[in-house]
Amino acid sequence: MKRTLHMLVTLMLVGMFSGGSLSLVNDWADPLIQANQARIREEAIAFLVPGGVSEQVVDQDGLAAWRVMAEDATLRGWVVRYAGLGFEARIDLMFALDPERRHITGLRVIADSETPGLGTWIRLRREHEHALAASKERDLGPLVNDSKNFPLQFFGWGGGQRLSAAGDLKVVKGRQRTDLGPHEVQSITAATVSAQAVVDIVNKAVVKLDAILAAQGGA
Repeated sequence: MKRTLHMLVTLMLVGMFSGGSLSLVNDWADPLIQANQARIREEAIAFLVPGGVSEQVVDQDGLAAWRVMAEDATLRGWVVRYAGLGFEARIDLMFALDPERRHITGLRVIADSETPGLGTWIRLRREHEHALAASKERDLGPLVNDSKNFPLQFFGWGGGQRLSAAGDLKVVKGRQRTDLGPHEVQSITAATVSAQAVVDIVNKAVVKLDAILAAQGGA
């Protein structure tokens, strides 16, 4: 009996110590996690719509959206954040829209767990990110035709052509980007599910954004 009671007391003390330790670790780590998330978000906004100051105008139903304003108070564009289910798990991404929200002008995947070497081609390569940041037109030419460079088409191609932001994008397999129109997205070879997931997220996000802003009286 004494042995059983001793074990119970020991387990209770261990549980209390473990719970307290976890709480302390969480209190210490949570501000760091929040700060890191804020940094990732601000870096993505600055990359997607450079040269402006962001103002969040939507935070509803899992959707976040920012207006990016220039110093002279003109609207430079929009940045939208939304997530959805990919091949392996959730894909969290941010994408940019022109001021009138008619065209998509950029995209960055924030987090995903897609298949390495296939689905992970939805991510923007670091060298391409640097090249885009240094390019005023944000058009890397024929590189957009390689399906492994999937995100590049969300920035534009062919000297100023852009993808539609009407929520009507569809994935097309087996054709080059420059042979497709503004409502078509070139798929990723052997990773159509991942490509489709990104397109679904973008389509749902722009439709949801339009509905929210309309309910607010427009923006």
